[in-house]
Amino acid sequence: MAGYIAVGITMVLHLIKYEESIEMIDSVPNISISGLLSIDGGLEQEIAQSNLDPNSIHSISIRGHFNHNITDGKSLILWPRNLRVKLYVNDELKISTGQKDEFPSFIQYAGNSFKLFYIGEVSIKDEVRIEVEKAYASCRINVISSFFDHMYCGMENDVYQSIIEHELYHLLFGLTMTLIGILIVTQSFLQSFPKISEHYLIYYLGWFFIIGGIFYAYDSSYKYIDLIFPYPVINTLIDLLSVPTFVLFCLLFSRSAVQSKQLKNYFTGLSSVYSILALAILYLQFSGTRDLHTMQDEYLIIGGVFVLLTGVCTLYEMIKLRNRRVLKIIIATLPIMFCLSLKIINAIFDHGLDRAYLRIGILATSSLLLYFSFSYLKKTLFIVEQEEHKNLELQNAHIAIMLSQIQPHFLYNALNTLQYICKKDSVLAAEAIEHFAKYLRGNMDSLSMEHLIPFQEELEHINHYLYIEKLRFGDRIQIVYDLPYTDFYIPTLTLQPIVENAIRHGITKRPSGGTVWITTELEQNNIYIKVIDNGVGFQDNKNFDDRSHIGLINVKKRLELQCNGALTISSSKNQGTTVIICLNRNWNKDDE
Repeated sequence: MAGYIAVGITMVLHLIKYEESIEMIDSVPNISISGLLSIDGGLEQEIAQSNLDPNSIHSISIRGHFNHNITDGKSLILWPRNLRVKLYVNDELKISTGQKDEFPSFIQYAGNSFKLFYIGEVSIKDEVRIEVEKAYASCRINVISSFFDHMYCGMENDVYQSIIEHELYHLLFGLTMTLIGILIVTQSFLQSFPKISEHYLIYYLGWFFIIGGIFYAYDSSYKYIDLIFPYPVINTLIDLLSVPTFVLFCLLFSRSAVQSKQLKNYFTGLSSVYSILALAILYLQFSGTRDLHTMQDEYLIIGGVFVLLTGVCTLYEMIKLRNRRVLKIIIATLPIMFCLSLKIINAIFDHGLDRAYLRIGILATSSLLLYFSFSYLKKTLFIVEQEEHKNLELQNAHIAIMLSQIQPHFLYNALNTLQYICKKDSVLAAEAIEHFAKYLRGNMDSLSMEHLIPFQEELEHINHYLYIEKLRFGDRIQIVYDLPYTDFYIPTLTLQPIVENAIRHGITKRPSGGTVWITTELEQNNIYIKVIDNGVGFQDNKNFDDRSHIGLINVKKRLELQCNGALTISSSKNQGTTVIICLNRNWNKDDE
């Protein structure tokens, strides 16, 4: 196990190691220039390393000779990051790059990648003059010294071969993260995730990967991204905006993870404030008021503070509500919070740390979130499958219960009874037909009714049914109600099949008839509905899974599917049958 951990750490360190430039292949020689230099328009002097102090120099001019011939067909490879560069050969302008007129008015400089310039043949005897000026007044990294240390001569294919051999894995790793995020976001819409109340957690997880992958790709490949995607302005803006966007989705992701309504509102406020700040920064950039490059420390400090506030809030939820999912998120986001904290310290104390360590946090956090999300996604998909299966069973149960209630023998007997009454008593017949019509309407309506109904509505439907049966059997049927508690909801057509079963298979089997008791009671958090008859009963081991009792079978199934209820039956031969429905009161209230 320790060996696997060591290998994993080695791979991570290899992915995030910081390199000052592209590691060129052997066929690409390094070029240097020797001669005289002038700092900020001053007198020319001999070149020395101590001359190149990054904090005190704004521009530099070097006049001298290359140490290597540039032969025909080869290009001069330069790294003019944050620099405006002009290069003359024998006083003829050969290169002018990074000048302000090359960029839109709202940005001072764009592009930090190596560039290739074909300037023809240049020998070591030709006089070369290079003028370099910083695009920004202050720059923590010594870009001037780095520029002169990384001049090369080679073919275009040599540069791309160097990138493929030594650098491309960074870009591919970031793009892989982005693709994973796109797949997660796409799945959250195309699959069944929206049926789950927490599907936004998956959605924001996907965006976390998308933005994190973009940041990782651009931050690790800024040295050559303009060579692959030759739009420096777009590349620069994406690179600069990826961190604020990343922080925003951290806030939205955390909001989806917490359960407390108060914390959700708090995160909504944080996200809104941060969005306003981000839009303000964008306005400053695109209005030309201030370049985003000069505000990197400020918006990273702000973003770091917001992420730290997020960590504190999620920690509070974990301690107070014991939300285990939040605990996993806290563990997963610790690396990025730690690295952003380093960035805050770096910006405040002007330490010389490179921002490459932010990739450590993104890499570690994304890996942990992906690991934790696998189990969550699996659980989510399982819940979705259960919901779909439940809905299908419920639909089938609705159809079955309707068909079981509209049975030909009952319709035939009811119509015969109505026909007989019509000949004897037209007023009674009209009332009976009204009850019969309402009974049929209730059965038909139940097919499309998926929600629970008040218990009183179910009692009304039972009364319509009993009215018809009393017309047929008269005093042989007695109904006794004991209903001290009726303020609850049940699935439609729950009691009527039970009462019908008690009449058809119970009391009407006796010559003298019998009584059906319908009672309710509330015990602690449970609601009990009892239907008791003193009919012929049956043996306790009788199998109810037959067509004559399909109504009871479907009632039991719908109780389980719709409200997590239970149905039990007990009976004794020649003594009667008791059917008990048990519902949870707290669940019933939530459902209302």
